[in-house]
Amino acid sequence: MSQVFVDATGRRKRIVGVTGFLVALFATLYLAVIGVSVARASGAELTTKATVTTTATPSASASASS
Repeated sequence: MSQVFVDATGRRKRIVGVTGFLVALFATLYLAVIGVSVARASGAELTTKATVTTTATPSASASASS
């Protein structure tokens, strides 16, 4: 079986290598930004926090039965 395409100059390999490096660099920076934001958010005192109640209020039970 003969080779269909041969890149004797190595240009395609170099382009793929540089593109892969840039994608990996972008992914690393993106994960670093996400990590820093999670670390900062866990240390911050949030003023609004969700609360879950297990008891039904009279208005909620009345609207649910309608």
